[in-house]
Amino acid sequence: MLASLRPFGWRAVLDALFPPDPGALRLLAALRATLAGVLTFFVVMLLGTVIALPIADRIIGFDIALFTTATVRDGTPRQQLITIALAPAAAFLATVLAALLIDQPLAAAIVVPPLMFATAYCTARIPRYAALGMVALIAYIVGLVIRQPPDTLPIRLVVMMLAAGAAALVRLVLLPARPQAELDHLRGAIHAGIGRVLDQIAAAVAAGTWTEPARAELNREVYRLGDVVMLAQARVAALAALLPDQTNLGNRWLHLLAIELGVERIARVALQDLGTPADRAELLAVLAALRHGADPSPQKSTGPLASGLALLGHVLGEAPRAASSSVAAPPPPSAGPALRPALQTAIAAALAIMAGNLVSPNRWYWAAFAAFVMFQGTRCRSESIAKGVQFMVGTLAGVVVGMLLATLLSGHEILTMTAIVAAVFLAFQANVAAYGMMVFWITIILGLMFGMLGYFAPELLLLRLRETAVGAICGLLVASLILVRRERAATQDATIAFLQALGPLVGSSARVLLGGAPEPDLAARILACEQRSRELHAIAQSEQFGHAVSYDEALRRRVLMLEACEQWARELGEICLQSASPGDPELAGLVRETAAHIDAALAGLLDRLSNQSGAVAVAGEAIDELGEASQDELANRPVRLLLRVDAALVHMALR
Repeated sequence: MLASLRPFGWRAVLDALFPPDPGALRLLAALRATLAGVLTFFVVMLLGTVIALPIADRIIGFDIALFTTATVRDGTPRQQLITIALAPAAAFLATVLAALLIDQPLAAAIVVPPLMFATAYCTARIPRYAALGMVALIAYIVGLVIRQPPDTLPIRLVVMMLAAGAAALVRLVLLPARPQAELDHLRGAIHAGIGRVLDQIAAAVAAGTWTEPARAELNREVYRLGDVVMLAQARVAALAALLPDQTNLGNRWLHLLAIELGVERIARVALQDLGTPADRAELLAVLAALRHGADPSPQKSTGPLASGLALLGHVLGEAPRAASSSVAAPPPPSAGPALRPALQTAIAAALAIMAGNLVSPNRWYWAAFAAFVMFQGTRCRSESIAKGVQFMVGTLAGVVVGMLLATLLSGHEILTMTAIVAAVFLAFQANVAAYGMMVFWITIILGLMFGMLGYFAPELLLLRLRETAVGAICGLLVASLILVRRERAATQDATIAFLQALGPLVGSSARVLLGGAPEPDLAARILACEQRSRELHAIAQSEQFGHAVSYDEALRRRVLMLEACEQWARELGEICLQSASPGDPELAGLVRETAAHIDAALAGLLDRLSNQSGAVAVAGEAIDELGEASQDELANRPVRLLLRVDAALVHMALR
């Protein structure tokens, strides 16, 4: 991974607003959620022609179907069906509680922090309970909004069961997960990503040099391509679970890994050497051929970039040898602390309720919800604060647009519902990838829904803005003062998690080099190591942004060094999946010695980090020395890669 830690340019801003959606996976998820909500809305509307139903039941049915469809994250269709079947019970219990406390505002408010604590804790630990907790929380908040008496509860249970039925119909029948189709879409995204990387290199070759913006853009495209490859590998793993008899899935998984490594390698080489002026016309022709999927003509040039392009062309044109290991399932995100953010969530919600009650005794739940979201999916103080700022900005923009739309569509139920459906689709398509945009659309949805309920006024959205500000301020205070997890601690934990994944990968690869037969979990260890490396990169970015005034160059170099170790270890693992062996007895002895050195270096680094005895430093010149400089040291590439990892880790351990 070559990604730079510095933010840059208008492309970063554009991606923050409208993030890339490789394979249209978020688009599909948004379509599922929206379709389930719309189906429920119209079924409840038809039911209303038979028995008297308040319009609030249409709204709550729409919401429950929407969030049930969107939050279910179980791995198999059977598990998903169980979670969906449990969702109406969780939502109904929350609605009953809201109805029983309709005339007891203090008790209604006291329930919210424990409910948010449970939801936040489960979100970090158990996918099923995370979905049920979120559905229950939404049902409780909606119950406080609609303020329907207890005698309306029986029909509301029917509505929620209809919502669950719509969610099951959409998730499992109409738009089920189709790993093969998703993989086909992701292949197109992979080829587009390779094309963008090659375009960046071609522009630099034509110019004869790199500019800093061009380097950053190349790094960004390579990193983005890695994300897409990991998504594709996850779909291959899903296919392996559904079709265990297919023997070529291991080859497909391995081919994806080879493509990712090939593109990373050519990017590294291009950053160091763009060829001689005499070779550049030929290099541009080869880049153009690869860009358009054609076989490049044999090259006269023998420089590093020409050799790298020839290797990439071979990788793109032919699948590697059959993998001797099983397909790897995508590793779960590293389990971070669950109790601390859950406690912060509850404390921030309690403060927001008290402060929000001063702004409006009837709308404090907006403040509580703003505080709640600040701690969801965040790992440290700066990420929570950034999320609060995005929430505020999205709410402010949504208030302006929402007031305009609600005023224009007042009294037009079908048009209003159409606008709500469009906004819901856009909100879920943005999802967590563009959090501010999601909040923007949700704020518009709220304005339109209140208009449908018959008591919208422009002051209502302004009140939401004030309550949101109160909740964000409470969340900021808690993130900064109570159970604080500083950025440096989060980076340290991510570094430990990465090193703990790197050790097993290198150890498995070394045993393959000595014994010749890949271990069954080698592929899984490759993916786990890459996932931990990406998590380290993400948390290191948040630390840099949290200290924007004093940019930490040592942190940047340390992360780059560890990312280089991950690249070398991943390439070593790919070779070992094809039953590599050093062949030479002397090299076998070198493998044993190097593996022992790596184990010792990792133990020293982990001990230093675990005891918090100080940051691990990296000398400025070390990265360049450990890059591609040792190409001719040994004839055997697997051993050469192992030596690079050893040299980098030993260097870091001795600092």
